Amino acid sequence: MSLIEEGYPQQVRMAYLAVIGSHKVNGVAELHSGLVKDMMHDFVDFFVSLSFVLEVDFNETDVKLRLQRNRWLLQCNPHLAALITSQLKSDDWLTNLDKLQGLAKYADDVKFQKAFYDIKQINKDRLATYIEKTLGIPINRNALFDVMCKRIHEYKRSLSQLGTIFRYLQLKKLSPAERKNVVPRVSIFAGKAAPGYYIAKLIIRLINAVSQTIQADKEVGDALQVVFIPDYSVGIAEIIIPASDVSEHISTAGTEASGLLLGTADGANIEIAEEVGDENVFFFGHLTPEVPGLRRAHHFNESQYPSELNEAIDSIRRGAFGDGGVFEPLLSTLYEGKDHYLVSDDFQSYLAAHKMIDESYVDRPGWCKKTIHTVSKMGKFSSDRAVAEYCDSIWSVEPVPLSGAIKLS
Repeated sequence: MSLIEEGYPQQVRMAYLAVIGSHKVNGVAELHSGLVKDMMHDFVDFFVSLSFVLEVDFNETDVKLRLQRNRWLLQCNPHLAALITSQLKSDDWLTNLDKLQGLAKYADDVKFQKAFYDIKQINKDRLATYIEKTLGIPINRNALFDVMCKRIHEYKRSLSQLGTIFRYLQLKKLSPAERKNVVPRVSIFAGKAAPGYYIAKLIIRLINAVSQTIQADKEVGDALQVVFIPDYSVGIAEIIIPASDVSEHISTAGTEASGLLLGTADGANIEIAEEVGDENVFFFGHLTPEVPGLRRAHHFNESQYPSELNEAIDSIRRGAFGDGGVFEPLLSTLYEGKDHYLVSDDFQSYLAAHKMIDESYVDRPGWCKKTIHTVSKMGKFSSDRAVAEYCDSIWSVEPVPLSGAIKLS
C-alpha cells in the first residue's frame, strides 16, 4: 500500500494516491468498478476497517459513460429526433430518455421502419458526401457502414484492420458473380494517436495503405471500401456516428468500457447488452476471467495462431499494401510482443461475428427492428441520469426545482 514504488528510479503510485485522496472511487463501467476493487483489495479492506474515520467508498456501478441527448440526437441527428417526437406524439422524451421505450412497440411497424431507415440513409449520404469532398474517394452509399472511431491505441486492437484485410483477401478469391452476392461494406476508421505513440501511428498508416490498395483494385469494386477520416473531432463524430450501421467496440475484455454494437463482453458493452438484449448486439471474444490464462499461454509460447490471422499478416509482410517492413514493429507486437491484447485469440470469433452481421443485414426489416429496439432502450444511458446519480451517491447534493418552463431546442 506504499505510495512509493520501491525500485530504481522510485516512482509515485498515482492510482494509490488517487484512492487516498478520494472519498468515492468507481470505474467507468460496472465491470471496471469490480476490477478496481479487485486490484485495490488492500485499500478496500483497509478503508472498510476504518469506515468510522475515513469515508472512502468503492462504488459498484459506473456513472460516466452516458448519452448527452442534446448533442447526439437534437444537434447531429435532428431528423431522427423529429421522427421520435412525431411517433411518440410528445417531446417529453427530451427530459426523460426512459420514454424512448415507447418506440419498442413500433419496431415491427413497416411504415415506421421505412421512415427510420430513410433517416439512416440521409445520414449515410451526408457522411459519404463528407468523405468524397475530404478524401476524394467515391463511396457506395448502399453498403453497410462499419465504423470504428476512437482514440488510436493498441488495446483498442488491430482486429478491425486485420479483419478488413482478411475480408479483402477472401473477396479476391471469389468470381465476379460470387462477389455480387457479398454484402458490400465500407469500413470507416477515425481517431487520433498520441504524438509520441509510434505503434498507434503505424496503425493509422496501415489503414491508409489498405485503403489505397483496395481503392485501386477495380476487381473488388464497391464490394469493399476502406477510409480513414483525418482530424477526428467531436464535430466529425457528429457526422460519422448517425451514419453508422455497425459501431465497433472491440477492446480486450477487461480493458475498456447510432448503429448496432459489435463488441467484446467488456465495460459498457455489457450494460448495453443487458438493456437492449443479447439478440440485438454482436458479441465475440473471450471473457475477462479467461484473459490471464491466455496471456500466460502466450508468455510460454503455448498459443496457436489461427490460419486466418496468419494469412492477413503474411499479405502485409509480402508487400500487398506497400513496404511490409514498415509495419514490422506493429506486427511484432503480436509475436515477439506476446500478443498482450490477445488479437490472435479473438480473431476467429471476430470474423464469425462479422459473418453474423452480414447475414442479419440482408434481412433489412429484421435489421431495422434491432436498431429501433436498441434506440428504445437507451434511457439508462442518459447523461441526466448520470448527473442525478453523482448528486445522490457521490456529491451528496439535492436538486433545486426551477420555476417556469425551460424550452429545449
